Amino acid sequence: MRYSYEYKLKCIEMYRKGKWAETPDGVNQDRFRHNIRQGVRMEEHYGVEVLKHKKFNKIWTAEEKYELVARVIAGNTKTEVALNAGINPGMLYQLY
Repeated sequence: MRYSYEYKLKCIEMYRKGKWAETPDGVNQDRFRHNIRQGVRMEEHYGVEVLKHKKFNKIWTAEEKYELVARVIAGNTKTEVALNAGINPGMLYQLY
């Protein structure tokens, strides 16, 4: 499910105040809250612009993919590598 930029900001703001946004119908509460926490980490690392929808998908070169996979093999966690690359950790699995 895609959420608007404004909704993401609202969820992050509520999280920082110790509150949770109401989980949308049909969405698993644990997954929703996990996504909010992940959004907070990405926003802290890259700024609020990372929460905006991109107009196009990035095309990863073989060298870029290799670099990300090499970091994981070197011992970094998949989540750490993905967040440092500015992508959702689930996307990292697609690079393998």
